[in-house]
Amino acid sequence: MKIRKRIALWISGTALLSTVAFSSIIFFELMEQPFKIIDKEMEHMAEALVEQMELQKKKQPPYDLSNLPYSPDLYWIKVIDNRENTIYSSRITRYTDIPFSRDKTRYILERSIPESQIQLGQDDHGDVLFRVRIIKSSLHGLPVSVQIAKPIEELEEELLELVRYVAASLLLFTLIIIVLSYKLAGKILKPVAAITRMAKEISETSLGKRIPLESSRDELHDLATALNKMFDRLQYSFKRQKEFIGNASHELKSPITLLMLSQEEMLMNDNLPRSTGKNLMGQLATTRRMSHLVKNLLDLSRLEQQETLASEQVDLTALGNRVFDDYGELLTARGIRLRLNLEKDLTVQGDPEKLLRLLINLVDNAIRYNLEKKGDIIAMGRRTDTGIMVEISNTGRPIPEKELELVFEQFYRVEKSRSATHGGSGLGLAIARKIVDLHDGTIAITNEPGGLIRVTVVLPDSL
Repeated sequence: MKIRKRIALWISGTALLSTVAFSSIIFFELMEQPFKIIDKEMEHMAEALVEQMELQKKKQPPYDLSNLPYSPDLYWIKVIDNRENTIYSSRITRYTDIPFSRDKTRYILERSIPESQIQLGQDDHGDVLFRVRIIKSSLHGLPVSVQIAKPIEELEEELLELVRYVAASLLLFTLIIIVLSYKLAGKILKPVAAITRMAKEISETSLGKRIPLESSRDELHDLATALNKMFDRLQYSFKRQKEFIGNASHELKSPITLLMLSQEEMLMNDNLPRSTGKNLMGQLATTRRMSHLVKNLLDLSRLEQQETLASEQVDLTALGNRVFDDYGELLTARGIRLRLNLEKDLTVQGDPEKLLRLLINLVDNAIRYNLEKKGDIIAMGRRTDTGIMVEISNTGRPIPEKELELVFEQFYRVEKSRSATHGGSGLGLAIARKIVDLHDGTIAITNEPGGLIRVTVVLPDSL
């Protein structure tokens, strides 16, 4: 799960828990207040009832209760003496009985009373909810208990409606919190996203870029500073590495050339024993491979350190024909059939020397890894909507799909024995990709039907 979603969940969860806790307190307080008012009302009614009965000095009903603050017909009332004899009972007591509790002075219970008998706001099942109070008092000097209950069915409906409103409000509030939390998390992480985006843009070829520092001295400022220092160290290390490869290749070039000349001169001796000549031929072949490798290393080092190119109009059609003409004898000697189809006037803006090296490397690779007998090379060039496309296909062993991108890495070989078998250095395609990158183009290698391996280069059209 992404950190933005985590932050949004944390904020939403915290806010929701706080809201639920606060709402619960308010909700229970709101529920309690009506019962407090009803309890005071019934207490006042009970006191007024006993007072009226006391003033009339009667021990037996009927009593004149016209001066009571509320009509007794609205309540379920029983006045009971200490012998549990009923001194007074209201009209509602005829329709249902409410058990007397000696343990509780306040409680709620539900009784079933048909609407046909009396209208008390019953629900669909004919049930009525009562709030009951038991109040101790005295009448004519004797202790009595006033059991008074008020129908609260309407209050119950209002409370249920309140519960529904609170639940709906909480649901809506939850959705609002989630949306706002997600946006807030995005705003909080916006600097982190900017740092991540900038860090992704910084690569081997753009190590000079740095993450811009904000004015605020917070943790993100410290992170950006630490990353910039790391990029400084990487840039320095890459620079030293490239300088070392370039210097080492340059220093090796001269002694290897002298060694090759010496071996060739020794092979010109007619009196050289046959076994010695055979050994020298093997050594010369190895030395030439070393020379080829050093040359490639030197070229790659120069390309990596080169930020700008000579720019002029280059005719890829003429350049391609020239390369294939140079390789004509080798193609014939290897028995490779060439099918060349390059459109006219395929011009690009670039460095002619580098583009020549690109085509040489691609053709050399197509010859080197072709079939040993009856191989084919198909070279095509055309203008497309995306630019100038050059495709060079050769017959050969297919490259595993997972290794198609890896062949452009330095010294990477699909088969570890390919260097010894084909004489490759593992740098040809790496140099080709570097040249294409410097010209803002793309290069890819794919396995095609018919046993072909195709290298596709797309360069910007100069027209």
